Amino acid sequence: MLLWVIPVLASAAASALLALLALLALLALSALPTWASTVAQNPPPGLHLMWATGTALRAGWSASPAASSYSYALYQMNGIQIRAGEEPGYYHTVSYDNLQPGWSYRFVVWANPHGQPSAPATLWVTLPVPTPLRIRAYQWAESQAGTPYVYGGEGQGGYDCSGLVRTAYGQAGIWLPRTTTEMLGYWRLRRESAPRQGDLVFFGSGHVELYDSPERSFGSETGPDNGHTGAWWYRWWPDNWWPTAFYRVTGAG
Repeated sequence: MLLWVIPVLASAAASALLALLALLALLALSALPTWASTVAQNPPPGLHLMWATGTALRAGWSASPAASSYSYALYQMNGIQIRAGEEPGYYHTVSYDNLQPGWSYRFVVWANPHGQPSAPATLWVTLPVPTPLRIRAYQWAESQAGTPYVYGGEGQGGYDCSGLVRTAYGQAGIWLPRTTTEMLGYWRLRRESAPRQGDLVFFGSGHVELYDSPERSFGSETGPDNGHTGAWWYRWWPDNWWPTAFYRVTGAG
């Protein structure tokens, strides 16, 4: 009788141990930090976005002693699988590159406790769209608001019109010629009929500013215009002060 009871007890103990391991694996993805980047959509408890650029992302989770390995996959929102794989149980991050800016993706990961997968955890991620360089140039120029007008100035105490534009684009990593006349002949400038913020606004061949919005640009003027001189936001006046041409810098977005 005793010999029959021992195997039953051993079998019950083994079943209980397997159940415990499965429970630990199930909890492995829910016991993690809950923060996620602002580009994450509906993040589940635990699984999180570590970082994301316009073309890459890295997801992370906490490793569990109960997991022998982790399986994962990344999908486009139309269901097409980008890449799937498996990592050892002690590994808890995965990276993807060559992705598309602005696209949304679904990342899925689950624990494999000795061949018995846990419920998957899912993270929806929308990658950021890189800021166009013309916007970076414009935003930098705005940071100089209130700087005096100085003829020939490129930041040493003030700016003239082309000095401000040239320096702003230089801050965004794009070289432009020094003078307005030279800019108009520069090969990277192309005529634009529908200007956007950061495009170049020319008033004849002797003055240039950065486009802000309809009937307004940001630049450095001798003024005074509405009480302002130097680097500021200026309105256009149809009978007096109106752009003659708009240009976009090739490669600036």
